[in-house]
Amino acid sequence: MSKRISPTLNLDDKAGRQFICCASCGAGLVEFGGETHWKDKVPVKVAAVAGLHGWSKSVQPDLQLREFSCPECGHLLDSETGLPEDPYLYDVVNP
Repeated sequence: MSKRISPTLNLDDKAGRQFICCASCGAGLVEFGGETHWKDKVPVKVAAVAGLHGWSKSVQPDLQLREFSCPECGHLLDSETGLPEDPYLYDVVNP
């Protein structure tokens, strides 16, 4: 059984356990309910926001854009902004 939990993530049953999976390709990212968040298990691309097209010089110079992608198909799963010392923004999944 598969349940959509975000536009890019599903909660899938695999071998009697639940996994957070890429909605695009079905790759299992992390077991649901475990101590590890899915953002800690996928590739993340980090770019300085101040260097991106369209951003003004008034942007805090250390601000980063973080893009989280599926390790199997490369589909963009989520993005966020933060300072280098800021932890990732973990969303809460309630099935």
